[in-house]
Amino acid sequence: MQTVRRTALAALATVELLALLAALTKPAFGYVDPGSGLLAVQVGGSMLAGGLFILRSKLRRLFRMNSPEQKPETDKSDQPETTE
Repeated sequence: MQTVRRTALAALATVELLALLAALTKPAFGYVDPGSGLLAVQVGGSMLAGGLFILRSKLRRLFRMNSPEQKPETDKSDQPETTE
């Protein structure tokens, strides 16, 4: 019963906050360049690409640690090549 009451109070507080924000709106006068939207898309895409790169490197490191038969590339390059 208490969780229902807390949920109802949270919902009412949210509605009250939204009503207050709607009542206190002011007109915004500004100029937005047509290229600003493209800049926002570019920033978002760069953040997504960076996040995927970091996730990929973390996953690769995790799977290398779990599989002992596959050594990292740095260990392979340290060994001298043998010629026959």
